[in-house]
Amino acid sequence: MSLSNLFQDSSRVLTFTIANSHFGVDVNNILAFSDECDQIQTVEDNNTGFIGYLDYRDVLVNVYDSAAILNRRRNRDEQNELVSAIDTYKQAHIDWVAALEHAITSGEEFTLPRDPRMCAFGQWYYAFETQNQDLKALLDKIEKPHQEIHALADTLLELCSNGETARAQRILSIEKGTTLRKLLRILESAQDLLLRNIHPVLLHLTQDGSTPWYSIVLDEVDDIIDYRLSDLDTSATTALKQEPINGYLRQKNGDRYMMLCVNKLYNQVNKITPEETCNS
Repeated sequence: MSLSNLFQDSSRVLTFTIANSHFGVDVNNILAFSDECDQIQTVEDNNTGFIGYLDYRDVLVNVYDSAAILNRRRNRDEQNELVSAIDTYKQAHIDWVAALEHAITSGEEFTLPRDPRMCAFGQWYYAFETQNQDLKALLDKIEKPHQEIHALADTLLELCSNGETARAQRILSIEKGTTLRKLLRILESAQDLLLRNIHPVLLHLTQDGSTPWYSIVLDEVDDIIDYRLSDLDTSATTALKQEPINGYLRQKNGDRYMMLCVNKLYNQVNKITPEETCNS
């Protein structure tokens, strides 16, 4: 997608977020962005942030991972880890119900957490915070079935102690097909949502508005917004001297962005690029 139509306005910025840090790039430094990450000729060791090369407009440009070169953790890594963790939480509750069923039928002691806040998922759930409103809405739906599942232990084991084991077994069979299934379905929906949100974007940078310079991979693009030069606090570069920025963009609505300086960023990434591949 070309951004050439935006060059008429020198006070527009493309914003993106990495690990809760908000950044902006002036559109005058953006040639285009695309989702053709599969076209990158990758190198074996990209721990430094240098990913590889891309043939863009017949120019071989260097490609860097934005999170690595800005010393942040990639959003997609956190999302992938959460997807894997949810797999664990799903299996843990399947196992929890199986253990309860075994305790009911065998008369053995049930030792797993009965308090929904004490299981591994509950400890994570009540501490987890997210700015993703869709994910939050999904997770809000899980509290009730999760509490109901854990409440089964006291209810059904009490029935067993009163000699109503058969009734406890029937109730648990119903709950496995209803409450447990609902719990698992919500967790699966959360995984699907997280996976849909993982779509890295290539941002092609330029010095002159027409020639490819170098490219960075973003986890996602937030928005393109207008700003006034008076909104740019250049004194912030002193406090943020380790960041390759021109200043701190402060919006009236409270949003704040570190405005990347593509020249400083290039000087930084040029040091981690193998000398024989440098396109300076």
